[in-house]
Amino acid sequence: MQSQERSFAILRALGGHPSRKLTEVAAVVDLPKPTVLRFLRSLEHGSWVRRTPDGGYALGPAILGLASQYLTSDAVIVAAAGPMMRLRDTLGETATLSRIFGSHRTCVQEFPSTQPLRLVLGLGEAGPLHAGASGLLLLAHMPAEQRARILAKNLDALTDRTITSPEALELECERIREQGWATTHSQRTVGAAAMAVPIQDAAAEWGVSALGVYGPETRCHSLADEQRWLAALRQCATEITEAIGAH
Repeated sequence: MQSQERSFAILRALGGHPSRKLTEVAAVVDLPKPTVLRFLRSLEHGSWVRRTPDGGYALGPAILGLASQYLTSDAVIVAAAGPMMRLRDTLGETATLSRIFGSHRTCVQEFPSTQPLRLVLGLGEAGPLHAGASGLLLLAHMPAEQRARILAKNLDALTDRTITSPEALELECERIREQGWATTHSQRTVGAAAMAVPIQDAAAEWGVSALGVYGPETRCHSLADEQRWLAALRQCATEITEAIGAH
């Protein structure tokens, strides 16, 4: 692993955690503690990492500058903000925008539900392509050759509903392309429901990003619920497409 890759791996290990001890970070990135400590000190010097009161490490303020630049310089993310907030308010659930990065689905924009019981992904959160509505939708729209490489890997079963068979996943991808959306229940997280539709996105790999809705299964368990989610998602996708064209 090169120095740059090690730095990125350490930053990813700290993401989503208020504090992590040196031992934890070293275990996650699979590097010796002295090596990780050397990188942490270098990252801390540049404000990419900061020390926490409990003696651990967390992401530093320099990350905010990069994140802000990314979110404000991307035409699709900027255009999607207003429509996604309306989608969140219409359904009362978390609205997400995801793209493929490498072999993962990554959340690049999110407007969390304001309800007390809610589910969120988190900006920058990376997940598998074979589990969850947004991941499956992106997988379905990949070129066949690249999709075959993903399906040839040893795919983890995150719940008892996760599809891991390459043949079954290929059939699911075909169904998603034909109907124009993806929906899952407890496939990536037990008790979670998700739905996603495609958006033409020149900045995304393969030209497609996934507009999604994510919430508790208890609030999306009937055909009427799914139809309501789908109608709102399609309306939001249309608004985003129109906003992109206006820029």
